[in-house]
Amino acid sequence: MPLMDIEHLSKSQIVLLTLLVSFITSIATGIVTVSLMEQAPPSIAQNVNRIVERTVERVVPAGQAAATVITQEKTVVIKEEDLISDAIERASPSIVRLYLDNSETAAFLGLGVVLDASGTIATDVDAVLDIVNVVAVLSDGSRVSAAIGERDKNSGIALLSTATTTTDGKAVSWNPASLSSSSFRLGQTIVAIAGESTNRISDGLITALEPESAEKTVKIVGTNIPGDSIMPGGILINIDGEVVGMSTAASRAASASSFVSSASIVKKPEAKGEPAKENAQ
Repeated sequence: MPLMDIEHLSKSQIVLLTLLVSFITSIATGIVTVSLMEQAPPSIAQNVNRIVERTVERVVPAGQAAATVITQEKTVVIKEEDLISDAIERASPSIVRLYLDNSETAAFLGLGVVLDASGTIATDVDAVLDIVNVVAVLSDGSRVSAAIGERDKNSGIALLSTATTTTDGKAVSWNPASLSSSSFRLGQTIVAIAGESTNRISDGLITALEPESAEKTVKIVGTNIPGDSIMPGGILINIDGEVVGMSTAASRAASASSFVSSASIVKKPEAKGEPAKENAQ
């Protein structure tokens, strides 16, 4: 059977031939793409598929009643390191550092997290021991006197009530933390925040979940973060910047890399400490 010269094809035949070639090409491209995605590491596949940004532009020419809708789809790749950086930035204003007094050489005690707009602070009971009054240093450098309230031995959490002004008489602006209320998952990415004078982080995964029981009313979150990078009152956050847990005496009794869950922080005892003095010396 003689081959047909393309120059002798009609316009309809050329259009049909073009459609056939395009169809075969698209199938081949899809097969290659799927094959490459199956061979790619899981982390790359997750990042590629994480977010599809869809924008719709509405164009209405003058004098035309009907609107023409132009839809553009663009795939945005978000790296996990960017999510972690954003999470730390969101959580940092809610983290305070506790010192024995207001002197320049005061002993550092540990970290704490702001729970509400009135300045209630949660920390590790081992950070404050039998101390009554401390000074909390906020992320902006402000110093506020605080008094230790009731200590909960089950969770290892102590609550602090704070003064209404800073130690130099200025108004205090509190940034309450967002406590995670969602269920934790094994393998979930988390970040531990520590550091005596500035934030130091260690990222890792949730490796164990110890549920509450009749004997133990505190949920423990196990991680693979090195214990030597965690300090009393150290904060654990997820990639949304929500507080997942805190390092306390109760969590460290389970393991150096464990934290009590945010649920234990939410179930805070009623503070019964003395009112904070406006200026601790």
